[in-house]
Amino acid sequence: MKRILTFILLIFLTSCAGDGSKIIPDTTIDNKNATSLFFYRTGGYVAGGVLVGLEVNGNEIAKLGTKEFTQYAVEGDYSISVYGTGIGGFGMGGGRVTGKGEKGSKRYFLISVDAGLLTSSFIIDEITETTFKQMR
Repeated sequence: MKRILTFILLIFLTSCAGDGSKIIPDTTIDNKNATSLFFYRTGGYVAGGVLVGLEVNGNEIAKLGTKEFTQYAVEGDYSISVYGTGIGGFGMGGGRVTGKGEKGSKRYFLISVDAGLLTSSFIIDEITETTFKQMR
């Protein structure tokens, strides 16, 4: 019985761990051949235990927990999707944004929760570099 409880507890603890970083990425690095995309997920009580799946051009690049950062380089145009993952994300809506990639450019995005009365969904908004650097 102890083994079963330990196994169940282990599943729940690992399902809340994102693969992003709590440290702001270095935005001074120049990638002259691609567009650099930077992402930050806000913290909060609503959907705090749900990981955000992050896809760029149909490829999953990260699962972010609260207050986590990640970055990704893409060549050409891009389509970004965010959605809830795991059991907690079931039924949560997601967001999408598209953009035109330019070599050497940088784009910054904020992922947050739009909490409604009966439903919640993840949204993604483009923000300025200054705002991105102030995130913690």
